[in-house]
Amino acid sequence: MIWLVDYTYYEQPIDERLAEQKKQYFHIKKYKRWKMIGPTADVKTKTYGMGLLRIATILACNHIPVKYIHWEMLEEALERGQPMPETIAFSTVCPTVPKAAGLCEKVKAVSPETRCYLGGIHVTLDEEETKERFPVFDEFITGFEYESAKQLAGTDLPHVPAVYADFSLLPYPIKDYAINTFSAMGCPFHCSYCADGLAPHFKAAEDGMISQFMKMLPEKTLIHFFDSVLGGSVQGAFDLCDRLIQLNHPFILSCDMRADLLTPELVRKMEQAGFREIRLGLESVDMDLLLQNKRTLSYEVFLKQVKMIKEETNLYIAAYTVLGLPGTTYESHMTTLEQFRFLLEKHYIDEIKNTLYVPYPMEGVDYSKRGLILDSMDWNRYDRQSFPVYHTKELSAQQIWDLYVETLCVINDAWCKSLGYERISEIPAIEGYYNEYIETNYLK
Repeated sequence: MIWLVDYTYYEQPIDERLAEQKKQYFHIKKYKRWKMIGPTADVKTKTYGMGLLRIATILACNHIPVKYIHWEMLEEALERGQPMPETIAFSTVCPTVPKAAGLCEKVKAVSPETRCYLGGIHVTLDEEETKERFPVFDEFITGFEYESAKQLAGTDLPHVPAVYADFSLLPYPIKDYAINTFSAMGCPFHCSYCADGLAPHFKAAEDGMISQFMKMLPEKTLIHFFDSVLGGSVQGAFDLCDRLIQLNHPFILSCDMRADLLTPELVRKMEQAGFREIRLGLESVDMDLLLQNKRTLSYEVFLKQVKMIKEETNLYIAAYTVLGLPGTTYESHMTTLEQFRFLLEKHYIDEIKNTLYVPYPMEGVDYSKRGLILDSMDWNRYDRQSFPVYHTKELSAQQIWDLYVETLCVINDAWCKSLGYERISEIPAIEGYYNEYIETNYLK
């Protein structure tokens, strides 16, 4: 028996100032989305790792006993004294690698013969250091899909599953989960702060598994496509939209995309296919900063594209932004903040999600050559809500943190005013809608 343990989500302590700004942000977000998108099915807080579910699907298809569980379930099994299986494999993100190591030690204490594997994108990015720092694991998985499944099974796996992912293998009913899906893996771009460009390129389910979800989920369920580029390319995006239109599904879709790849024809097609939200990256208006981080999309092109989207569709536009990239100065970021305020107040975009840059460890990468100095190797803190584990030539860790919190304040204020309110407390509370947990902890 193989237990696959999902440790890709976790609770993380959060600074009180940050928690307050996050609560205000979600308060505005609920109201804005309610006005633009309307009612939705209940949004859940449980999440699943698609890569791990894919591995479970491959193993189950080949008649290998497998059980997908969440990390809390392993803790509960240990507390009950339940016998451990022959193999346990953890899927992790960087901050949960130390946590998974702690659980592995508990497993080994009661069942030394159980073989423990560790996998996840950050193990793949820095295998050697992971092995050195966490020797409690017996083996490390750095492949994708079939490679990982074969490593766990210890043999070739000839059978191809009829479906990309079997959601019945999840420990809870699918309706209890926030739904994320994808149609293509990999990214043709190689921004220095993102690992998506290092992933292999391949097609998954041609319709993003929407036809499966139609049998399992209620109408108006929110489903997010996390493809780095929807469909893997512009043509792939058109093809995906055509399939979704044919399905005539009842869901509310969102996706990640590059602004410079969009055309009037494509955004109209996306809206026809059921997309109601599009998420676009916008890191800075400073082109020198962007080029330093291998980001080629200029602010001028971004602005032109979001204006086009608003002219052609009613899509909700959310901008992702990453603060603290090497080369960021206080002056350049203040200029960027002015444009954030402009974009919100002019209604060219509907939301700005500000995140903190995290320089995840990557084998062979010398961050000092990028103008960044790591101050901590505590992977528990490699999280977008934690105090920075680094500083740059231009800014100290404290300055980066202060700018991060200030940016949230500016975004919330501009967002509030764009809706016609002077104070956030004036914005009506939309109870039970688009619920996101944010009190004293942040659910990843």
